Amino acid sequence: MATFATLIERTATRLSQVAGASVQLYSEDRIAEMIQHKFDVLFDEAFWGQFVTFGESMTLDGSTGVVTIDLTDKIKRFEDIRAIYPDDSNTPLSKLPESTLNPDTITGTTPAFYSNSTSAIKVFKVWPLASTGAIQVTYRTKPDAFVPSDVVNFDEQALILGAAFDYSEDDGTNPAATDKLQNMFESRVKQLRNLRNDSPIALDNVSRLPNSFTFTELAS
Repeated sequence: MATFATLIERTATRLSQVAGASVQLYSEDRIAEMIQHKFDVLFDEAFWGQFVTFGESMTLDGSTGVVTIDLTDKIKRFEDIRAIYPDDSNTPLSKLPESTLNPDTITGTTPAFYSNSTSAIKVFKVWPLASTGAIQVTYRTKPDAFVPSDVVNFDEQALILGAAFDYSEDDGTNPAATDKLQNMFESRVKQLRNLRNDSPIALDNVSRLPNSFTFTELAS
C-alpha cells in the first residue's frame, strides 16, 4: 500500500513518459483530484473486503428503530449497508417497501424491515420502530478524502493508471497514449473484479443441502 503522496508522484512519473508538451507541465493538485475521483468511483463498484465489517452486533433502542451507538465513523451512507440480520437468524432483513407498505401498520418488537434514517449519526432505522434486541450489520466504511500522508488501502496500479488516463484524456495531445492508458486501466480493474469473484462461495444456511435424509415408507 502506498501513501497518497506516493501515488501522486508515481502518476506524475507515468505521465512524464507520455509525449506531449502540456503533459510535461503536470499539476499535482489535478493529479490528486483525479486519484481521489478514481478511488471514489471504484469504491462504489463493489464491497471490497478491506473496507467491510462483517456482522457487527448493534443494539436497537426499542422505540425509534435506531441503534444505540453513533455510526458517524462506521456507516457514512445508507448505500454502504450490505446486510442486516436479526440476532440468531440467517435471514437478512428486507428494505422497507415504501411504495407498497404503510409503515404505520408494522407493529410488534421483532425486526422485519429497514429503511433510511434522516439522522446522519444513525443512517438507518429498523421496522417496526419498537423492535428490541440486537441486530448484526455488515457494512463498508468509506475513508475520508485523502491527504498526502494517508495510506491508501487500494490497488495502486488501478488508481495510477486511472488517474493517468483521465489526465491524458483531458490533455488531448496524444490520443494513442490515452487509449493505451485506458486499456491498461480497464484491464487492471477487470483483474481486480475477477480476483474478488474467484473465492469459493458457501451455500447459505437457509438453502444448503441437508447432511442426512429420513425416509418414510409409503403405505401399500
